[in-house]
Amino acid sequence: MASINTTGVTPVANFIPEKWATELSDAAQAWIGLSSLVDRQFESQLSVGDIIHITDASNPAVSVKTEDTTGAYANIVETMQTITVSRQAYTAFLVEDMAELQSQYAVRSTYTNKSVYSLMAHAEGDVTSGLQSLPSSFSQLTGALGSDPTTDNLIAAVKFLDDADVPEGDRFFYMSPGAHASLLKQDVFVSGDYGPSGAVSSGRVTKPVYGATTHVSSLASNNPSTSGQSYSWFCHKKGVAMIIQKTPEVHTQYEVLEFGWGVGVNIIYQFAERLIGPKDLGGTTSTDVFNVGVRGP
Repeated sequence: MASINTTGVTPVANFIPEKWATELSDAAQAWIGLSSLVDRQFESQLSVGDIIHITDASNPAVSVKTEDTTGAYANIVETMQTITVSRQAYTAFLVEDMAELQSQYAVRSTYTNKSVYSLMAHAEGDVTSGLQSLPSSFSQLTGALGSDPTTDNLIAAVKFLDDADVPEGDRFFYMSPGAHASLLKQDVFVSGDYGPSGAVSSGRVTKPVYGATTHVSSLASNNPSTSGQSYSWFCHKKGVAMIIQKTPEVHTQYEVLEFGWGVGVNIIYQFAERLIGPKDLGGTTSTDVFNVGVRGP
């Protein structure tokens, strides 16, 4: 049989254009919001300076008056917590004029906008320099690393806070996806919640857990740096203070010999587990009883 001449892909390769998508495919981003759950009240007092001193105010001791005897004054010795703002993180990149001119995407503005997410994800989720470095050192812990937290574990967390007279308002449960999945397995959190807005339908625990609002982020899985293990937070807002002295700020400079714009975005911040004075009359050592770490998957 005689061969048939065809005009296949190879001969006409130069006729076939390559197309670029009109929109960039954004990288996935974890939920950031832990910094809005903790105590930010002190940063307004640090428009200048680098150290803030937080002094306790204890409840005065009570004495019983005996008839015909003189009462005695009691000294109240207060403790103080000091927070020094010393952390600075940044992103930096350079976009040459030729790259910006010839690209169909706005290169510089795209990476500038994404830098804000990068910095906040670092400040919240980094295992050494972010808020997520804290829960493994909370003095109050429940559950086991790598295992689903049980109902009893969560009730134990509630009891820790109740024993310390932690206010019921402003409690939150910031958890890893693994910890959240463990809640979805427990009827106590989904039973009677099968409607269109319920956990079974939405795939989310939509209601507070034992009085704590629920929040899920993969950043909670960063501590420890072991797959299938995490420390979640069952805490009160006052349990951790965060001071963002400079929110992500953009700095640009034209680099003459590079023929392009250098961009730097930085954040200045600090955080600390708060030590709260107990209810004891007369005062005693302040402790971190407003926080509970929930170990899990």
